Amino acid sequence: MAGARSDGPSEGEQRPAASRPRPVVPARDKRFLGRTVADVHGRRDDVPLLAPEPGLLALCEHITPAVYIDLGRPCNSACLYCAVPPHEDAQGFLPSDQVQAIAAAGRAAGCDRAILVGGEPTIHPELDAVLRACADAGLDGGQLVMTNGLRLARPGFAAWLADRGVRTVHFSLDTVDEATYARLARSSSGQRAQLDGFTAALGEPRLWTYVYTAVTKLNAPHLPALAHHLAERAAAAGRPPPVWVLALCKPLGDGLRHADELLISPQESVPLVAQTVALGRSLGLSVGVRNLQACLAPELVHHLVDYYLDDFSVELVSGVRRRFSHHEYWRKPSERCGRCGHQALCTGIYGAIAERFGVEAFAPIGGEGLRDAAAGLEAR
Repeated sequence: MAGARSDGPSEGEQRPAASRPRPVVPARDKRFLGRTVADVHGRRDDVPLLAPEPGLLALCEHITPAVYIDLGRPCNSACLYCAVPPHEDAQGFLPSDQVQAIAAAGRAAGCDRAILVGGEPTIHPELDAVLRACADAGLDGGQLVMTNGLRLARPGFAAWLADRGVRTVHFSLDTVDEATYARLARSSSGQRAQLDGFTAALGEPRLWTYVYTAVTKLNAPHLPALAHHLAERAAAAGRPPPVWVLALCKPLGDGLRHADELLISPQESVPLVAQTVALGRSLGLSVGVRNLQACLAPELVHHLVDYYLDDFSVELVSGVRRRFSHHEYWRKPSERCGRCGHQALCTGIYGAIAERFGVEAFAPIGGEGLRDAAAGLEAR
């Protein structure tokens, strides 16, 4: 299955729509260049929260300690908010013979599993070899696949992944509203395959599936319907409600290009997230939040996924630990963040958010939600 190269979406997967952007670089000219560092989800020895969410602690048990293996930007979707637009990328797929070096660097950094990311990892033409290379490098804690779920709609594919050591599925699912899906995915089809893929993932007992939703202006009104769908699908599969991560749209790549249509202001995001968290809790969902700062909603601190993780990067050649590479996009205004009790734990503010909406909403707070007020002042 993984040995067959995919030249386009198969039956049941989404097909290009008129609004889907055309590739900037022809496939024949794509060459994978790779990176000099690999990103790592580290596991905190002691989460510094007064009342950690049990579901988010469970999430960390499944996704850490793990090294990200970027399989390249090719994707069978074209999400309007994509931070790394595949249609602009000059690279193709990561060659499978490069996987073991990345996996080895992760292993040396204390990781016992890989997070396969793209693009869309499930369309990699040598996925079988990729998963074997991870195992051969000693990553035996159960691999994680970040996916839009379209390939999971194929009969037997969920079991195929589990047979090859995948144990966790990060399922990107933004809406159950057909029109909203069409706009976000820039496709008039594919939603049925995605929802079928979610059902298939829940139906494979060896896979632990959580849902990751990019929150935008477009899908925000439909989050309640999505919450009910997640709970209902899990119940139908005889599984507990999944962990649900709400990630406010990143102002990167296409997410920044389409900012007027997508980005929610810091002030507007707080009631939206708070209401959705409350609804999720009422349905049995454990809800995590990303890209929302503690100073905006101190009452939601225990839902902030970043507080459960120890993210960093590692040099592939030397193995030296470095500051998390994503930090280049964040800012911490010294006159505000420097006086905040969460300043060392908080990622900061996306630069484009600060430029677009200002920083007035980001007022320093104390140690709200932290077990030890000093924890937020220690080096991250």
